[in-house]
Amino acid sequence: MIKRCPQHGFFRGEECQVCGDESKFLMSSYELESLGRILALILRHAPDRFGLEMDEEGFIDLYKIVTAIKKKKGDTMRWLRPTHIIGLVETDPKGRYQVEDNNVRATYGHSIPLKMSLPTDGIPERLFYPAKPDEVEKFMSEGIHPVDRTMVHLSKTWNDAFEAGIHKEGPEPIILRIDAELALNNGIIIQRAGKTVFTVEEVPHDFVSISDDVDKENSRKELEERARTMPGYEASLKSEDVSSAKKKGRAPKKDEKKDKDDDAEEVGDEDLEEDIEDDSDDDADFENEDDDSEVTDDDEDDDEEDDAVEEG
Repeated sequence: MIKRCPQHGFFRGEECQVCGDESKFLMSSYELESLGRILALILRHAPDRFGLEMDEEGFIDLYKIVTAIKKKKGDTMRWLRPTHIIGLVETDPKGRYQVEDNNVRATYGHSIPLKMSLPTDGIPERLFYPAKPDEVEKFMSEGIHPVDRTMVHLSKTWNDAFEAGIHKEGPEPIILRIDAELALNNGIIIQRAGKTVFTVEEVPHDFVSISDDVDKENSRKELEERARTMPGYEASLKSEDVSSAKKKGRAPKKDEKKDKDDDAEEVGDEDLEEDIEDDSDDDADFENEDDDSEVTDDDEDDDEEDDAVEEG
């Protein structure tokens, strides 16, 4: 759930991780998941299905999104206000969204072409990418190119990439190491799209290699540092993992609490289920659907990567 502390702002969980205040209720976990799925669909894939237009940077007016969602979903989302979207954005553990001057956008995971300007500072020396075992040879010889997304999505650590790739069906992914420092020195533009996600138009094969135990150990240290310095980080990810496990049949489903009006409705779409599932950084394959088709209850599954989208 999301609450709002009068001193420290929005947070996910029962009490403020800074001061311990139980604070004011904003949105249940059920409502958060439903809203996240809809936002992923609108801001990454199909704003037109809600009658919305985005600019070339991917921004859409926050108030227009609220109006469009309430019009499309009716009573099931009548509780929605701009504050709910801002709360979701500010507490997202992966930094998937950005609010600026009453406009909101997803910072990565798009299947529609955009001309986004994202920060290019703070790029780690090494980045990582999850590959299926039968893709490794191709990536090593031909480089990595976008498939289902408009950009290649790279992960900050070995573990981030593994979490992105493990959501795919099939064998465990092979984690590739990208020499980001060398790529930058050779004119490759890498953008910082989220807290653990970086985007690039393509990765030439010269900068691709297979990761090793040193990368795993560095990843472990990074995760320990996150848990120590980011209040609520572990709790937020555990909540997302439970949600993902339920979708994939790895955990028993419990009765979900309806929204405060007792009529919340889960939203999503079977054709977009893989892709708009909660970003585990991301994202499963995007399957195109007829533009004129109706958005169904499975239509807006929250992208599962999209923190580091696996695009293979």
